[in-house]
Amino acid sequence: MKPTFIRTSVAVVAAAGCVAAMASAAQADPPNSATSYVSPSGGGSNQDTSCADAGFATIGAAVAAAPAGGTVVVCAGTYTESVTVDRQLTLQGMPGAVIDATGAPYGVGLAASYSTVTGLTVKNAQADEATSAPGDGIVTGGFVNGSPVPSDHDVIVGNVTTANGGSGIDVNSSNNTVVSGNNASDNIGVGINVSDDLGGPSSHNWISGNVTNRNGGGCGIALADHSGAGVFNNVVIGNTSNRNGLSTPTAPDASAGSGIILADPTPNGGVYNNKIEGNRMVQNGHGGFAMHVHAPGPNFSGNVIRDNVIGKNNLRTDAGDKRTTGIYLGDVLKLTITISDNIIKNDQVGVFAAGPITVKGLHSNEFRHVKHQLVHTAKYAGAGG
Repeated sequence: MKPTFIRTSVAVVAAAGCVAAMASAAQADPPNSATSYVSPSGGGSNQDTSCADAGFATIGAAVAAAPAGGTVVVCAGTYTESVTVDRQLTLQGMPGAVIDATGAPYGVGLAASYSTVTGLTVKNAQADEATSAPGDGIVTGGFVNGSPVPSDHDVIVGNVTTANGGSGIDVNSSNNTVVSGNNASDNIGVGINVSDDLGGPSSHNWISGNVTNRNGGGCGIALADHSGAGVFNNVVIGNTSNRNGLSTPTAPDASAGSGIILADPTPNGGVYNNKIEGNRMVQNGHGGFAMHVHAPGPNFSGNVIRDNVIGKNNLRTDAGDKRTTGIYLGDVLKLTITISDNIIKNDQVGVFAAGPITVKGLHSNEFRHVKHQLVHTAKYAGAGG
């Protein structure tokens, strides 16, 4: 069976030199550095030397004509289209460049590795499970000849993704991809999704310095295994994830997304060896950081939650936990997890652990205005959910 896109319903700022080094490492030397320009007033009679003399009126036409390794400069204006990058390219948006993907499965689909997207605003992609349309603003995959093709080693930097039906940015079955300095807020689903829906794992990705706020139907940032391929060795650092999962007013019908979540509803695979460091999370529907392991079997070892600032969260409650909570952990089997050096404040519960979970590093955290540092229940009420 062919892998398909699946709409996800759960959904210390890095030094500039570090991000730049990773971005450089993620791109191979281009075989051709040709540059073309797109403008709403562009066309075939123009010389294609600048935004004032752009050779193309649509991004799709410029991409189709570009050589591998080339750059497509998207000039100011609104482009009502969906773009599939099927060769190694750089899409460089100028200030005011907007892709309106109304009715399309995604705004930008990266179906070629070592591609770059920067400086674009991408909005209004439409999710449709019946047609496997993910509804993502930018996704590390694209439909080629009717089938989704994932990509690796991509660079997604400095974009705005908003009002998309799925995720703002979807790092799907992608490895060694950099997602930095984006604003993925006010999407219907997840802000930034890291998953494995296209049959391969998502690993060694770098998610840094992004803003993922007010994503009503899901989490700010989700690391979720759906296929069993696994989501592992990712770094999530220096992001802001506030007020997610609040699109419906009350439990049990609230979407109740977390700021950042690790999740697996399957009996195999896993979400493991990920680092969640230096992020800020407050006023989310579930815990600021949450972990949901619904079935026995998946690997959740080696995850480290460190140096985050977590305020009042769990505003829409979670399984077995009706109080405001900074960190929520739920697992049906034994698990040891490190929660260290975080600031957790203004919650009734600092850490809520449901199931046979051992929390290491608890006393290294700073609890401010927290009534109960740790509440531990024997059973995870979300098992099988």
